[in-house]
Amino acid sequence: MSQLREPIGKHPIPQRPPGATVRIMDTADDVAYYLAEWYVPEMSATSVDEMVAKLDAAAAAVSTDGTRVRLVVTLSVPTDEVLYGVFGAPSADIIAQACLGAGVPFQRISGDVGARFQPGPAPEVADSAPV
Repeated sequence: MSQLREPIGKHPIPQRPPGATVRIMDTADDVAYYLAEWYVPEMSATSVDEMVAKLDAAAAAVSTDGTRVRLVVTLSVPTDEVLYGVFGAPSADIIAQACLGAGVPFQRISGDVGARFQPGPAPEVADSAPV
């Protein structure tokens, strides 16, 4: 087999140099992290991009009013028609205000969110798809 790997799929993920690519979430005392969930029927990359742009703009608008809120990361699961978003803010009420301002109120929100990332190299990818 050749050592060169051909990109697979419509939008292959570019390889990055080895090393840490994870930023530490804010450690300010007044910031907590919350996981918001939205049901998004017929989810597409475009609909997710539009929704995230609205949420970013609304979070920025709320932040200019003096209360800091930030959309840290989103994760879309098209097969389940669900979008998840992790927000950093002083309270869930501030996140609700930002989501309502974006026109995309969440269906559920969970508090006390944390994340753990496994350090180390990426696992090897098979040269061919399973049969």
